[in-house]
Amino acid sequence: MGINEWWREDPAERFWMEITDRSDLGADLHAPQVDDAGREYWSYALVTAVQPGDLILHWHKSLLGAPGIVGYSTAAEGPEEDEIVWASQGSYGRGRPLAGPEPSWRYALTGYTALARPVTQDAFRGVEGKLRKVKEKLKAHHRGSLYFPFAFSDKRPVRAAQGYLVKLPAAVVAAVPDLRQIPRAERRQVPRQRPAPSELAVAARERRGAGYLRDEVVRLAIERHAVDWVLRHYSAQGYDVKDVGGTKSYDVHATAGQRELHVEVKGSSGDADAVELTFNEVEHAAAADTHLVVVDLIDWRRLPDGTVETSGGRVRVWESWTPAEASLKPTRYRYQLPKSGARRYSG
Repeated sequence: MGINEWWREDPAERFWMEITDRSDLGADLHAPQVDDAGREYWSYALVTAVQPGDLILHWHKSLLGAPGIVGYSTAAEGPEEDEIVWASQGSYGRGRPLAGPEPSWRYALTGYTALARPVTQDAFRGVEGKLRKVKEKLKAHHRGSLYFPFAFSDKRPVRAAQGYLVKLPAAVVAAVPDLRQIPRAERRQVPRQRPAPSELAVAARERRGAGYLRDEVVRLAIERHAVDWVLRHYSAQGYDVKDVGGTKSYDVHATAGQRELHVEVKGSSGDADAVELTFNEVEHAAAADTHLVVVDLIDWRRLPDGTVETSGGRVRVWESWTPAEASLKPTRYRYQLPKSGARRYSG
């Protein structure tokens, strides 16, 4: 998808608006790479057009009891590929079950600042005439999509556009008196950060349906969350427990009197109907008294300092577990290279 970057040459056009109901405002911008139909969607793709130093205004749908802008953050670093469990909006989306992790674009934010005087939806409705003129002027000077932050109608007052991330023109910021509390410093010119549109499309298609997390910080935090649950649970059951995942082919060693348990632990932010096992994990489970513990549907968020916070999750425990042959599906092979038959070249 080609993004119409009409603002590209104007350093004053450094404003964006995130439309959300999330609780971790200011942690990041985070949206799927494609929509429910597998197509790129402009409001998600705009995450890749943000530049370091841009200002992100956060429009929250319910924090004030009514929609409005409650704070702002500064774009720090991105975009990067990640995964997200996304709940689609609208009546159709709210009726759909969560589909599990899917490829996403993430842009790290920093410096979240709550507005001393939040700007409610009424403030924008009070200057609807000015907002309409801003849009008309931009349309006269720029061809193509504006990704304008507000929708106009002859039947209802102005409201936030349908979408996740929208472009907030500097003229809109200037037209709303209550937004004068937002910093106005211009963004420094920086090298282009966004992948080319063709790269966006290829990445989205190639990563569709991936079942693993490519963000190492998130992956480790989710694994830690699951292991910590196991340590607490078995300790409460009277076992002496030890985290041995760094040195053994299982994760937690648990002993109580003469009984010795080995616990294999798997964590996931999605709805896990399968887990990945190494050859050694399968072999070990067949030879030792092993429990399998799967902690999935783990909630996580990236904090402004870059660390990842986890919470919640669903826990399932399979006791006296041995992987059934019929349930194992090979996902990798080790291929022994032939000793002959290859052409040889110098490097």
